[in-house]
Amino acid sequence: MSPGFFKKLFGKREEDSSEFLWIYSQCDKCGEKFRTLIRKYNDLTPTYKDEGPAYILKKELIGASCPNRINLHLEFDRNYRKISEEITGGHFISKEEYQS
Repeated sequence: MSPGFFKKLFGKREEDSSEFLWIYSQCDKCGEKFRTLIRKYNDLTPTYKDEGPAYILKKELIGASCPNRINLHLEFDRNYRKISEEITGGHFISKEEYQS
């Protein structure tokens, strides 16, 4: 194994990396905040369609302090840019709101 293998595997991920997307959300019932890491090349499902979104993400979040489920549905174009987002059981927040 290369010397940087474990550092790469367990090291701190860059928040501004082009490989990752961070989604910030908050539960509507209890107010718990979520920071979700999306790996563009692993977590997104290709649609194999000529029109419409090229990739989709369906994710369910469950908090540590309440049993409520938050469902995310995001769509991306071929360049991995977000083109639509839906959330049930919560709402999207900014990075600054998450950190406060």
